[in-house]
Amino acid sequence: MHRPFLLLLAILSGALTFPLNQAAPAHAATARSFSVTVVDDAGNRIHLAHRPTRIITLYAAYTELVFALGLEKRLVGDGSQYAEGATGITDAAGKPRNFRYPSEWPSKLGRDYPVHSLQLPHVEGGFSQTPFNLETITSLHPNLILAPYYQSQLSTFQKMKELGFPVVFLNPSNVQGIMHDITLVGKLTGTVSQANTLVQSMTTQLLAVKTRLANVRSRPRVFYELDATNPTQPITAGPKTVIDQAISLVHGRNIADNVTTCSGTQCYPAFNLEALVVANPQLIVLSDAAYGTKPEDVKTRPGWDTIAAVKANKIYAFNPDLLSRFGPRVVIGIRDLARLVHPEVFRAS
Repeated sequence: MHRPFLLLLAILSGALTFPLNQAAPAHAATARSFSVTVVDDAGNRIHLAHRPTRIITLYAAYTELVFALGLEKRLVGDGSQYAEGATGITDAAGKPRNFRYPSEWPSKLGRDYPVHSLQLPHVEGGFSQTPFNLETITSLHPNLILAPYYQSQLSTFQKMKELGFPVVFLNPSNVQGIMHDITLVGKLTGTVSQANTLVQSMTTQLLAVKTRLANVRSRPRVFYELDATNPTQPITAGPKTVIDQAISLVHGRNIADNVTTCSGTQCYPAFNLEALVVANPQLIVLSDAAYGTKPEDVKTRPGWDTIAAVKANKIYAFNPDLLSRFGPRVVIGIRDLARLVHPEVFRAS
């Protein structure tokens, strides 16, 4: 199953000492005066008595968030090598080049960025029942771990905490939740100003999309496909997910918004083909295109030929990372989705 959205322990204890005739440097005084308490997305209260200088991110969106706040030098490790890095960025001559940060943030360039994340130690695991590698985490001596709230990993997260590593769960269910988490990480890392600037930038970009769609009255029915390994039970995004909200924001209607088996951050149900045919979506968005699914393949699926989107050839490939990575680039995903759902509004741009 592709699930691209599914893709983090004693703290260094040596106290800084200085000769009696030499004052401590200014940055040390700042570190001693740092103190912050937050409540994470799982309801846990976390207190940091010192500014974190060794951060591990266990999900690609959080790696991007750390970079967006200018904290790349504090990042000592990130998640799986299969969910990080940067590809597809070239110069005018077609030669690979580095991502330009922050002038190209947010950016459509490449599937995965920032480039520097390729060079970081990777903490493997975290998928299904495979635990995050505690040995790797311990070797990196983190004093802050930003983690996704995976039920299958709760025992591993508990071990991290028992080893003394502060674990902060980020688990946003909507765009406002993503912005909240950016602000939360800003507080945790002493980059409140940078976090506010990033949130304001995202807000401005969202407002621009809403303004373009202000006079649109139609709401096409949309089926957002995450995985159709079994085309009779394709997996989609259910109610109160980020993707569901994105479809609504761009004046579409998620045909899975009335699913009753789940709701919220983990609501990615299999959608029965019979129900799909009855819902009759007018657009099909293939976020599994990155894994080989092509619009022409959809047309040949048994039972799909009566669907309005198939008849009208409105089947579109879509970059899964734009809406399945719950970080700064979600605003790019919303904008690009708006262009698919209401192309008539964006033809002049």
